[in-house]
Amino acid sequence: MAGKLNQYSLRTNIRRISGQSFGQAEIPWAAPGDEREKFQLVVEKFPLPVAVISHSGRYEYINSKFTDTFGYTLTDIPNGRAWFRRAYPDKAHREQVISAWVEDIEKLGSGESYPRSFKVTCRNGGEKDILFRFVTLADGGQLLIYDDVTEGKRAERDLRKSEEKYRSILQSMDEGCFEVDLAGNFTFFNAAVSRILGYPADELLGMNNRHYMDGENAKKVIATFNEVYKTGEPRRAFNWEIVTKTGTRRFIEASVFRIRDENDQPSGFRGIVRDVTERRKSENALREGEERYRQLVNHAPAGIYEVDFIRQKFLTANDVMCEYTGYSRDELMALAPLDILEENSKRTFLERMTKVLSGEGVPETVEYKIKGKGGREFWVILNSKLVWENGFPKGATVVVHNITERKTAEEALRRSEEKYRFLVNNANDSIFIAKDGRITFPNPKTLEMLGYSTQQLNEVSYSDLVHPDDRSILEEAGKRMARGETASETFSLRVSNKAGKEIWVAVSSVAIMWESGPATLNFVRDITLQKKAENELNETVTKLRKITGATIQAMAQTIEVRDPYTAGHQRRVADLARAIASAMGLTNDRIDGIRMAGAIHDIGKISVPAEILSKPGVLSPIEFSLIKTHSQVGYEILKDIDFPWDIAGMVLQHHERMDGSGYPNGLIGEQIMLEARIIAVADVVEAMASHRPYRPAVGMDKALEEISTKRGQIYDADVVNTCLKVLKEQVFSFK
Repeated sequence: MAGKLNQYSLRTNIRRISGQSFGQAEIPWAAPGDEREKFQLVVEKFPLPVAVISHSGRYEYINSKFTDTFGYTLTDIPNGRAWFRRAYPDKAHREQVISAWVEDIEKLGSGESYPRSFKVTCRNGGEKDILFRFVTLADGGQLLIYDDVTEGKRAERDLRKSEEKYRSILQSMDEGCFEVDLAGNFTFFNAAVSRILGYPADELLGMNNRHYMDGENAKKVIATFNEVYKTGEPRRAFNWEIVTKTGTRRFIEASVFRIRDENDQPSGFRGIVRDVTERRKSENALREGEERYRQLVNHAPAGIYEVDFIRQKFLTANDVMCEYTGYSRDELMALAPLDILEENSKRTFLERMTKVLSGEGVPETVEYKIKGKGGREFWVILNSKLVWENGFPKGATVVVHNITERKTAEEALRRSEEKYRFLVNNANDSIFIAKDGRITFPNPKTLEMLGYSTQQLNEVSYSDLVHPDDRSILEEAGKRMARGETASETFSLRVSNKAGKEIWVAVSSVAIMWESGPATLNFVRDITLQKKAENELNETVTKLRKITGATIQAMAQTIEVRDPYTAGHQRRVADLARAIASAMGLTNDRIDGIRMAGAIHDIGKISVPAEILSKPGVLSPIEFSLIKTHSQVGYEILKDIDFPWDIAGMVLQHHERMDGSGYPNGLIGEQIMLEARIIAVADVVEAMASHRPYRPAVGMDKALEEISTKRGQIYDADVVNTCLKVLKEQVFSFK
């Protein structure tokens, strides 16, 4: 490095500094005293650090600002080597700075200046960004001026980071930001605009906004932009429809602002847009849902209303509630909820609210007497759901059922108690009231059925009389009535009498109020004999099913007696068809039908002469025509038998083929029953694998080749695939 400095040593000797003060010296130029003093004063007071370097690389002068800025004195940096080592302690950085300095000296002549910026390490170890300006003097020396641009650099970096941050935010935000000129051409947009419109950025830049909207929307947008242009007032939440590059129509919401140039003249528009298509769909769906809800509420078979306890008014009421009360909706909305309650019901309501406010639970269902228009009174049962706000019941949603008829019946029942007792006590069914888990008021038939006295029944829990496996039936029915979901329940279960005998009973329960509390009125019939008859009937059905199977087997054996060469053919076809149907996932009932039909699918051959059935050699056309009639004949034999399955149809179609080449009706594809398609494949496989009078057995391989090559054409592809699977995977084999 010293060699490089010597290459550029100054040609003229500068006289040495005299009268050095601490860390500084006088300006080392020969000049008249007054001028030198003036210049020295200017340099000393100069607001930037200044240094003078001799042609030999020594620092001959630094001003006080230099020491203030860097902390170095002339003692610290007597020459360029010391400066470079202190100011640039990193070797790589130091070499970069020296190289740039040498390059500038080579390029620039005396009096020329070229600014360079480098980081400088100060005496205290801190770093500063310094802008260097140096001038090579005529005698080869150098005048250097140092400008501390650290804060400026930091501000630039902060500004750059800020710009990058906001640019990143702008590009990554979901909302589109754009600017257009006065003609409506894009001059700026972020990625969201490109994504919303579906155009790449290079196509979108300069595009006119009319390009991506139809005429009607273009007029709407132009009118809005003109309004913003004239008034200068922004337009917010403005909606219009666009057409994307792919032709899809989307709804967008925009806010548009006018922008001005440096001369404060309108130069275009700035906007923020968002795609609100999905929101529009959601809003439309919500409106439709609200309308459906409104229709459901208005047409519900019960009165429904909402009430505000604080304002003491109805909020909503459906048509049924208006019908119940006789008031129009407007008239009902003008009333307070207490206005329609009869006095006793009003007290009940206030008592319930007192309990609610004290934190005590109350049933959701309650009965009130309502005063309708014109003073008409009727009973209702209310199921109310309280609406809470900050721990306070502010209102309720209420479902109302008119139970006037039931209450009238109860009143009539009480007024005619003697008649009731007579009827109940002489009824053939058990009748009792269940309250608080105990049977009360049992009629004689109840005592007879259960074997308990009235006192004993009062001490036995109602549920303990029920078979353990059936108690859940009773509990669920009770819960539904307690919730007000139903006023009555009908169910069957088993009970045990005192002797431990199990009795099947049918129970019909009605929710009532009994002795100032909820209870159920129960009508119980002994259906033990009925249950026994049902079991016997089921056994009979099972026997009939077995008889049906035996009948089918007898029919199959009839054919095999006449045709010894096909003995077992129908049984084996039935077995293979059942295996295929099972592998295809058909129901057990359909599988049974296929097995039954397969076992007698050739029953029609009973009409074919035995000599033709057992004829060795090739059949004549007439003989084969007789053979082909067996499907139709079998159908005629079976069609009037009331099987649980369409056996006759399966027998009729088992020689039909997918391409229409089969007989007797030439059905095609799905016109053929699936059951018949399964039997057809099983029939072909078994026939080819077995011996016949007119030919020896072809073999299983040839049989599988036959159905494989013709699957989808002659035979159903799914059936063939399943057949191959059950045979190749040895799920099934002929026995």
